[in-house]
Amino acid sequence: MRDGSSEMLFATLLEGTRSRLAVLCASFRVAPQDFEDLVQESFLALWRKRREIENPEAWLIRALRLECLRYQRRGRRQRHVAVEEATLELLADAGGPSEEALGLHHDLRVLLLRLPARHRALIHLRFELGLTSEETAKHLGYQPASLKKTTTRCLRALRSHLIRPPALQGSHSKNRKHES
Repeated sequence: MRDGSSEMLFATLLEGTRSRLAVLCASFRVAPQDFEDLVQESFLALWRKRREIENPEAWLIRALRLECLRYQRRGRRQRHVAVEEATLELLADAGGPSEEALGLHHDLRVLLLRLPARHRALIHLRFELGLTSEETAKHLGYQPASLKKTTTRCLRALRSHLIRPPALQGSHSKNRKHES
């Protein structure tokens, strides 16, 4: 791209690619109000590198794709910050745990007692003590790759105990035995 005709080429490039750029941003779920900013950032990068670029349209689309990826990362970080702040505010209650929180904690303990010992140990290590997957696998003698599947099974079992009352759990398992 040569300097003398750069301005004219930029105007033509913008008009010729605007719809493709809009589709690209939409595929990354860029908010409409942020579309112009991302396109402008991409054009600024194109302007800075204009002497080195042979195919400006392809380069612009690639630059916009990178801007969209950055946009998504920023959005994820902002959501994490918002969640962390909200969580910290809830945890920072100066009055100590509420009666409802204590009741939920007690109910969870009762549900955990219904699980097999190895499931209770896994949940205790991962979620109460906060060990990493690798540390938990090593401590329990699992392969690190299989721990995710085992954790999913533990949580599913806990959820099933949570959803069905104890009276129904016994009759449900009897019905399953008769079905097979």
